[in-house]
Amino acid sequence: MGADFKEKTRKTFEKCWDKAAVEANTPDLFSKTPDHAASRYEAEALGDANLAVGDTVAVRMEGGKLIGRRGVSAVLEVCSPSQALVQSIAQGCNIARADIVAADPISGVFEVSFS
Repeated sequence: MGADFKEKTRKTFEKCWDKAAVEANTPDLFSKTPDHAASRYEAEALGDANLAVGDTVAVRMEGGKLIGRRGVSAVLEVCSPSQALVQSIAQGCNIARADIVAADPISGVFEVSFS
């Protein structure tokens, strides 16, 4: 009886394991796969710009670079912008708002978020 039972139920157990493997490898709410591009980029301060976390600057494409301005003064340059960001700014009348969300005062590098 024991040998017959194993042979008759073997396929059922395999199906259960296959279903569990599929469920374990199916993305769900808690998967870590990003569904959109990042909106934070590094930026370097230009000259003696006095910037702090919470400041807002207007970013424009100038000569192939994304330059952040406060009023008429250039205060930062966005390092390594993605092609998607450049296209988005071009479609938005060549201007975007960037908020400074993090700062490293020693190196003068800031993290900006586009909205």
